[in-house]
Amino acid sequence: MKTIANENEHSDHLQLKQLLEEAKPLMLPMFPDQQKVWVAESPLAQEIKSILARHPEYYAEVRAVVGAVFPEANS
Repeated sequence: MKTIANENEHSDHLQLKQLLEEAKPLMLPMFPDQQKVWVAESPLAQEIKSILARHPEYYAEVRAVVGAVFPEANS
């Protein structure tokens, strides 16, 4: 059972990395208020938020790539 969990986590992590690669060039030219709208409305951002909801340990990696635009679950 633990192997299946590890495989799911690995696949989520790979998906997250791919999504961040797509998001980064879109977000770089945006002002902070535009980024907030993008995070709230973009289907790509929704996928990233979904993975972060399952794996909060990935927040540091997300911040390193696109900044602190995705609010952590406990904030």
